[in-house]
Amino acid sequence: MAIDSKLRAPLLIAVAATGALALASCSGGGGNQQPQRSAEPVATSAAPDASESGSGSSAEPSESGHGIEGLESAIAAIELAERETGGVAYEIDDEDQDRAWEIDIADGTRQITVIVSGDGSSIVSTSDDAEEVDADDRAALDAAGITLVEALEAAADEIGEGSALDDASLEDDGDAQAWQVSFEDGGEVFVSITDGSILRVDGV
Repeated sequence: MAIDSKLRAPLLIAVAATGALALASCSGGGGNQQPQRSAEPVATSAAPDASESGSGSSAEPSESGHGIEGLESAIAAIELAERETGGVAYEIDDEDQDRAWEIDIADGTRQITVIVSGDGSSIVSTSDDAEEVDADDRAALDAAGITLVEALEAAADEIGEGSALDDASLEDDGDAQAWQVSFEDGGEVFVSITDGSILRVDGV
């Protein structure tokens, strides 16, 4: 029997709609599966980066102080005493190992004695008794091309690791003045006040 032409158009529309719905459901199901597979590698690749950066930062703070016990705290103490007084340090002593540094400062011709904590972080006391800097020390400071801190570093490089700083001061070395840096093991390094060269080493 022939289908009436009036019924043919609605029938074709219904068939087309059914096919379109089937295609839409297939493509939607396939699209939901893709993101779940791609998420796994992203999570696993981030973990190694964090552990590598942690191990790199822990290796840095090892080498300091030229291997000399007390050197870093002595330098910190000198710099603090100079800032506090506005003068120039020319002598440092470990105060008989009582965990403090005694530092003599020249402020012009006036001598100021500053006691700094053993770690170099704070002023314990400041003494200004109107004493004058020794004339030879004042002349040596005027002629000096390097500071007390630079002399300590040069002496530490020369003496090598494993020693401990005792004291340092300006001393006569023959016909010239030198920075004399002493260590607790008996070693003494004489550093030129003009250019920081090592003049001689005793007791090593």
